[in-house]
Amino acid sequence: MTHKETIHRFFEDLERVDFDAVASHCASDCRYEDVPVGEAATAVGPSAIAAKLRGGLGDLEALVTTIHEIVEDGDTVLVERTEVWHHPTGERASLPVMAVFKFEDGKIKLWRDYWDMKTLFEQQPPGWLEKVAGAAADG
Repeated sequence: MTHKETIHRFFEDLERVDFDAVASHCASDCRYEDVPVGEAATAVGPSAIAAKLRGGLGDLEALVTTIHEIVEDGDTVLVERTEVWHHPTGERASLPVMAVFKFEDGKIKLWRDYWDMKTLFEQQPPGWLEKVAGAAADG
């Protein structure tokens, strides 16, 4: 399977909000970085990555992802995408994301997302940020 094919499966799993399946594409020491949030939000390893995803996305009904561009060069894949977060309360949040994925031995070794914090936060339902912050503190 090519790295691009793995990335497509990865995002299919993410759309289904199946965080264990998403993490299964990651190496045991994979780093997932949300660049706008900083080092404190970095998760290392599949179980930490799945937990981080549950903390921020676990209540979503769906996470519709549209890939606009995907470029593979050796062990690096760049993905430009838009995520639409479907909250059970009816709110929708649309987030453009640019991501870098680095592979080693067929697994994702690095997942780094670049997005705008203001764009995301101002579209969320009331109480969302406090809930995410609480989940991060508990995790």
